[in-house]
Amino acid sequence: RCIYEVSLQYMIKHAYLTPPILIDSPVASYDFSSLKLSESQTTYSKSDIEKILTDQARITPVIIQNIIEMSHDRRGVMIFTSTIKHAREILGYLPPEKSALVIGDTENNERDSIINDFKAEKIKYLVNVSVLTTGFDAPHVDLIAILRPTESVSLFQQIIGRGLRLFPGKADCLVLDYTGLKHSIYHPIIDQHKPNEESVPVEVPCPKCSYKNEFWGIVDTN
Repeated sequence: RCIYEVSLQYMIKHAYLTPPILIDSPVASYDFSSLKLSESQTTYSKSDIEKILTDQARITPVIIQNIIEMSHDRRGVMIFTSTIKHAREILGYLPPEKSALVIGDTENNERDSIINDFKAEKIKYLVNVSVLTTGFDAPHVDLIAILRPTESVSLFQQIIGRGLRLFPGKADCLVLDYTGLKHSIYHPIIDQHKPNEESVPVEVPCPKCSYKNEFWGIVDTN
């Protein structure tokens, strides 16, 4: 059990991380509202996601054009995509001389070369499929584009965290969410999985230091 965790809010407030600016559906968004988890599932079905993306394929060029426009004054852009097919389609709409793709099957030498070029700012747009969500460190990243649905708030926060490293001259990180799922950047802090529909984030102050921890809880209206 996690009994204490330093929150993103605390880290940003005390200047340990770069402030994120979240924009939901900047110009258009995919409709992933039909995605559901069965009792035996912990992640969304890739076939269900692929079908939705195929049915809504006309939206993708509009989204990528918006990313290009919104990133005009940005230095490093990471694009998180749903499937390999989706990622390759997206790469086709980006400036070829400034863009690259990393997937699970990318050879190690090629992956290292792409990542080194990205960190050196030789390329601006780095597209990936579930391989750079946690632990990846490129501090100059100042725009995160989310084009993949996730059932996990913590994974959503991890994705955004790729753009929150401090870097000289970096004032903020623009977060463009094209999923329409409206996850929170900050909540909940402890126990990321919402246990039921009635649960809401509640503050529980520490009796010794008064730090306001946040948990899922039920508000008693009686």
